[in-house]
Amino acid sequence: MTLTRRTAIGLLSSAAMAPGVVAAPPPARRRPNILFILADDWGWESARPIDPANAVMPNFARVKREGMSFPNAFAAAPSCTASRGAILSGQWPWRLREGANLQGALPQGIPLYTELLAQAGYHVGSTRKGWGPGSIEATGRVINPAGKTYASFDTFLAARNANAPFCFWFGSNDPHRPFEKGKGVANGIDPASVDVPPYLPDTPTVRSDIADYRYALERIDREFGELLARLERDGELDNTLIVYTGDNGWAFPRAKATLFDAGWHVPLAIMWNGQIRAGTESKALVSLIDLAATFLDVAGVPQPKAMTALSLMGVLRGQRATHRRYVLGGTERHMDGRTLPGQGYPARAIRTDRHLFIRNFRPERWPAGDPERRPVTAADVENDIWAAFADIDKGPAKAEIATNPAYAKYREMATGKRPARMLYDVVRDPDEFTNLAGDAAQRNVMIELEARLMAELRVTGDPRAVAPLGDIFDAYPPHASGNFARPATWSQG
Repeated sequence: MTLTRRTAIGLLSSAAMAPGVVAAPPPARRRPNILFILADDWGWESARPIDPANAVMPNFARVKREGMSFPNAFAAAPSCTASRGAILSGQWPWRLREGANLQGALPQGIPLYTELLAQAGYHVGSTRKGWGPGSIEATGRVINPAGKTYASFDTFLAARNANAPFCFWFGSNDPHRPFEKGKGVANGIDPASVDVPPYLPDTPTVRSDIADYRYALERIDREFGELLARLERDGELDNTLIVYTGDNGWAFPRAKATLFDAGWHVPLAIMWNGQIRAGTESKALVSLIDLAATFLDVAGVPQPKAMTALSLMGVLRGQRATHRRYVLGGTERHMDGRTLPGQGYPARAIRTDRHLFIRNFRPERWPAGDPERRPVTAADVENDIWAAFADIDKGPAKAEIATNPAYAKYREMATGKRPARMLYDVVRDPDEFTNLAGDAAQRNVMIELEARLMAELRVTGDPRAVAPLGDIFDAYPPHASGNFARPATWSQG
């Protein structure tokens, strides 16, 4: 399929402007409630379905025990704003225009599952971090796309019509940085109990940093337990679909804001008593965009044509074992931390159960943001995201690899320039260290995956697949403030 500029723009327009068709609520049954728990920067280490922090999360364990878990779930982007916009819209992030960038905006006219459910009679709301970070007002919105903001789950339920089903977004700010330094150890977490992935140096500083991350992660699980208890007290638990996941990978070097698995491989467990067989695990490849289609499906609301999501209900009900042949992911601008204002690190990925292929569209750029422009200390890098490599969140682990010459190899893995094409066998190489793109024995695999990826990008109207439209993402203004706003003197070093 060959796309002209006009065709590509038309695709983008239809994706953004397609109206949602809302059916009348099904009269024959009581529609289920939906409780969505979204942790901030909670991802798995790599292709392995394990948690490197070894966090103690009894309530997440309960959802897995009483529902279905998905060890092969992926966010659509390794960055908060784009990932959350993709979840809400059920679309790949490159279809969201300025919504593909961190600190962006989510255009009106894009159908969102929250708005469609509200139109269908659901009581919809959110607390804490909904869609974002970015500007709600820049596109004329008046409430957060995740739903009207409430102080708590209790205040949300108090505002509900007793006969209305609800859809609630619990968006914790945990375990997002900054962590309170030393909080993990102070609360009894032994740094020896965490696992340090091989892309980070195994040092006391890094172990303590992971322990602080673990403390923040366990805190969200305790809060989720309070929501579960409220549902049980109200007799609502059995009629509530519960989804528990994270928006992207953890905030450590070579993870968040990258398309290595550590950047977009996320935990996912779904519970619905009486509807999902307890204690099951599905190996199906899942994208978090599929949650939008699933929520609409259980509510009896038709899915708009603009959505590229696929409902999970067939898998959840045991009617099929497979879901997607592959998932897609993408990055654009994370922090505005490169030489020219607005530049991001555009990349797209396709992930199968065996391989990860990444296409870097601007390999001449620094993938984690520009290096330091002046001599910096570990304290500078730990406390100022703009000191170096702004796409990596500030913190002790970043400071360790950015300033200690002994860890130069880790710095290179996290921040060094990357080739246009990268291919990994995630079964044999779960940490994705060996790029097979130049391996003659893998040539056919790479050709097939790249062709499949580019075909998907063209069909879904990705400007990166239709030169020279791609750099339009760099032109969208960031809506950052405070410590996240690009310093006025940053370009001069």
